[in-house]
Amino acid sequence: MRPGTSISALLSQRHVVWLVLCGVLCAPFHAGAQAADATALRVQILNGKTGRPVTNQHLRMFRKDGKAIDGKGETTDGEGYAAIPNVDAALSDVFISVDLHLPCSKTGKHDFSLAKVRVSGVVSENVCRPRITMYPQAGTLIFYVRDETFIEKMRH
Repeated sequence: MRPGTSISALLSQRHVVWLVLCGVLCAPFHAGAQAADATALRVQILNGKTGRPVTNQHLRMFRKDGKAIDGKGETTDGEGYAAIPNVDAALSDVFISVDLHLPCSKTGKHDFSLAKVRVSGVVSENVCRPRITMYPQAGTLIFYVRDETFIEKMRH
């Protein structure tokens, strides 16, 4: 303690330092907690043959009983992402449908575990070009699709 410094002044300086440290160390955790919405999902649609984002395409998510989760659906942005807000945390699986596209999987599988998507992220199978793959990201579902052929489009 310096000569002429009172104990109350020293304590207040320590409190200020403590508060500043708490603010600096705790701010990232507080911001992350506010930014992450537990009911929102992020979906990225990629072309299974090229690996490029499927942009400006309409997609919908459905429950097992066939009811749409997001009402009217969402449209992918320039990077192939679409945010699906207000997804019921009690749902176990969802199905995805992308207009004029089919899944790049052997079985046409397009149902995914929401719990797995939220915890570790999910990347769908890609049999269109298996060497093209992405790494899963928590809270994100990456879905590989291919364009429908002319004959497939005519069946609608």
